[in-house]
Amino acid sequence: MKRHILYILATFWGLSLSAQSTEKVFEDFRKAAGDHSAIYTGKVSYIYSQQKYADLPYWETDEYRTGTLSFEGRVYTNVLLRYDPFRKDLNIVSPQSQVNVVVNPLKIDYFILNGIRFVPNNQGDYLMMLHETPYLTLTSQLKCIAGVEEIRDNASFRTFVTKEQFTLTINGVSHEINKRNSFIKCFPAYKKQLKKYAKENHLDFSDHKREAFIALARYTETLIKADRHEK
Repeated sequence: MKRHILYILATFWGLSLSAQSTEKVFEDFRKAAGDHSAIYTGKVSYIYSQQKYADLPYWETDEYRTGTLSFEGRVYTNVLLRYDPFRKDLNIVSPQSQVNVVVNPLKIDYFILNGIRFVPNNQGDYLMMLHETPYLTLTSQLKCIAGVEEIRDNASFRTFVTKEQFTLTINGVSHEINKRNSFIKCFPAYKKQLKKYAKENHLDFSDHKREAFIALARYTETLIKADRHEK
């Protein structure tokens, strides 16, 4: 681990380290990182060229945000995180914001950004756990691609396109959903109530699909609970 951290630091700073300077760099890093040093042992984050891409693919914002990371069974809070769905990398800022590092994906249990928990799946990607109870589970998966090449001012660029794929799981059976009706179709017994709820609460399944599905899932759960309690 020590050698890996030093390699990251030396690569980033372009240093040629002697034995003594190596020990000093590591000691400074260890003091700054404290108990968090284990999570900074990945590779240096990829840097997107502004001459190749018209934008950046990071989820919601390219700014680092305070989040939570569970790494090898240990939970780290108040860490600066940024998720790249194109490369499927979780970026983290090392102490003193000196190095941007990719967290080792094989050791991530989950991470939380903007109140949403991301968990690894078996495809080297992450599922966003939007609503998870014994009654139903709503998840989504980010699919990010670099769009077709465009020519602007005699230069070629690609623009990233990110979409969310939503899945509703009921009694172990998964259903892909992409609009209001595909969700409601999974609960025929509550069809009228769900349509009424979506209409009265002005749920937007076009521009705010994630929030709309979460609201509908929460309401559906109340209907299921009420139904089972009466029985």
